[in-house]
Amino acid sequence: MRFTAFYITICKKAPLNKGGMLTERSVRLKFIELKKSLMSAPPKACYIASGDDAFVVRSAVNILNSLAGSMPDLNTSSFGKDASCSEIVAALLAPPMLADYRVVTVTDYTGELSKIKDYLSNPSPSSVLVFTGALTPNFNAIVKLAEPIDCNKLDAAYLAGWVVKKAASERAVVTREAADTLVEYCNRDMNLISNELRKLVDYADGETVEAETVRAMVTPEPDFKVYELSEAIATKNPDKAIRLTEALLSENNSAVSLISMLFSHFRRLLFVSLNPSSDTLASDLKVKEYAVKMAVRQAARFTPRRLKAIFDRLNEIDAAVKSGLCADKNALVTFVCETVAVG
Repeated sequence: MRFTAFYITICKKAPLNKGGMLTERSVRLKFIELKKSLMSAPPKACYIASGDDAFVVRSAVNILNSLAGSMPDLNTSSFGKDASCSEIVAALLAPPMLADYRVVTVTDYTGELSKIKDYLSNPSPSSVLVFTGALTPNFNAIVKLAEPIDCNKLDAAYLAGWVVKKAASERAVVTREAADTLVEYCNRDMNLISNELRKLVDYADGETVEAETVRAMVTPEPDFKVYELSEAIATKNPDKAIRLTEALLSENNSAVSLISMLFSHFRRLLFVSLNPSSDTLASDLKVKEYAVKMAVRQAARFTPRRLKAIFDRLNEIDAAVKSGLCADKNALVTFVCETVAVG
């Protein structure tokens, strides 16, 4: 019971899903189901592609643009935030040329919506409207008439399979362990995964890409390194903990930002530790199931009391750094050393 007040605080401060647009529709078409849906039924009049992975958003737009056939220059139109409502509707009403559909993409739109809403009440059967990017709250009226596409980070297992298949399409071999490692190091960011995979395939030059190659050539994303740092603290491995801290600081990450990342990470672990049997951790924390599994696995290495002590210490350090009472880098390194020593 002593953690009741803290539990309430955790609930209120749970991180938001940065990419997911808040909508009135509870069901969103998953990106990995988009192609299948287009093969089994005509496209919807309007889609909203939103999520926290820009690569996935672009891929969704590319899939929808493929509806324009072999002459995309004639049958696709793109508009930005400053486009007029009339321009967008005019493009949608224009018939496609030598294709079944015309695709109109609008990014970061902030303009007036009434004419678009009127259009969607009786849309052209040969036009597809796609919204992407930041959308204003008044888009709820459009959401009711659209098909939202979930473009958040994809499941780790799916991404690892994608890596293996993508490499095979380029006549390269990547082991499943190497694919899993690459996905973890890139924090499931498809743009990073794609770029790093290209480098690995070029480097391998026909040889099989093993997990050791990934570890040697790919720099882990800060979020993954924070997870690894937490793991080093849990296992009382001071050498690894200091090495990871120095690596994070050498990558132009400020000590203040790293303290904030550690604060968020241990807050999540504490929440998981206090609610081990909850079936709603993903929705409570506003994260994917993969992130929950990682947190559950790591939280089991600590007691709730220990996590609370770490969290409180990070709070103290954050306040001391921001008030100028101590140097940020010294405070971070001291925290890591002290925490590993206590275990």
